[in-house]
Amino acid sequence: MTSNRPTAKTGGVYGGAAQQFLNTAYEPGDWIAVFLKTYETGEVAQRVLPVREVATERFQRWLRARNAAHWYIYISVNAIARGRRSRTRDAIAAIRHVFLEIDCDAKIVLRKLTDRADLPAPSYVLRSSRDRAHVFWRVHGFTHDHVEVLQRQLALELGADPAATPCTQTTRLPGFRNHKYPAAPLVTIEYRDTATIREPADFPQPELRQNLVKAAPAFPAPNRSADVRERVKQYLAAIPPAIAGQHGDLHTFRVCCRLARGFALEDDDALMTLADWNNRCEPPWTERELLDKLRCARRYGREPIGGLLPPSRPKLPTRTEMSSPRMRLQGRASRPRLPTSSRTRRTSPLPSTSGPGQ
Repeated sequence: MTSNRPTAKTGGVYGGAAQQFLNTAYEPGDWIAVFLKTYETGEVAQRVLPVREVATERFQRWLRARNAAHWYIYISVNAIARGRRSRTRDAIAAIRHVFLEIDCDAKIVLRKLTDRADLPAPSYVLRSSRDRAHVFWRVHGFTHDHVEVLQRQLALELGADPAATPCTQTTRLPGFRNHKYPAAPLVTIEYRDTATIREPADFPQPELRQNLVKAAPAFPAPNRSADVRERVKQYLAAIPPAIAGQHGDLHTFRVCCRLARGFALEDDDALMTLADWNNRCEPPWTERELLDKLRCARRYGREPIGGLLPPSRPKLPTRTEMSSPRMRLQGRASRPRLPTSSRTRRTSPLPSTSGPGQ
């Protein structure tokens, strides 16, 4: 087991840690996405460029300057297609990692991971803050679908974040400060088995998607009807966008509560319907940020799950079913029968309730 013990500090940032990670985690000809954001002004910046260029001292100086000004530094977990300008799913050129994000109880989750005899040793474990970690396995031979299903299965089994399983995920870059917290902890990384590149056969065979849904938290079945999607679109068209500096973060959380809880949408449906509304936001949210907010909305929101869905109605029998002999017999059997005396009294005046002589 080896570790990236720092050899120098530059402006509070470990020198060389980022370059070591970039040279270890990707192939020399890979392109990756570098995403930066600051919550102080709401500004964002994204670059898609060769990993060799990201590792240059010139580019690293630019990142250090942004990080010193409280910008968050992220990079894509997987390789991006050459010349693309975004991190969309179709822009992922190669799966370089099986990835898990542990957003709480990192010690417990890592112990569970180590105890799994069917899982290989991780290539490296990144520490983004206290009790939070990102786990990586270097891999090749994975398709987009295969790695996403595997990551979701492992996240559900181990207690990692099931929302952080798309192949478009980003991770923090080692050697930079995490300004999400007042103490701005340094993002560090522990290198383990970096020499071995794993294949799909080295991991448990992912279960069918319907089995994964059973292991997930109990929410109503996702509603994908055209009527519900149209109602969601009308709702998003009627509300204002999120504006940085005008409580845009809280506004977006409330919108995500509506979609994830009120309309009980899954992440894929919610992201699809949020696209037009998100384009009006200043600045637009990244896919990762929207996924985080949808996850938090499900976990911490107070809106009733499915509370905005139309009430379910029992299926009525068709005319053919109603005319069938079996249905007629069932109808007769279920019809209440009144006693003979009651049936004869239905057209008669009710008997007097007064006693004799009253």
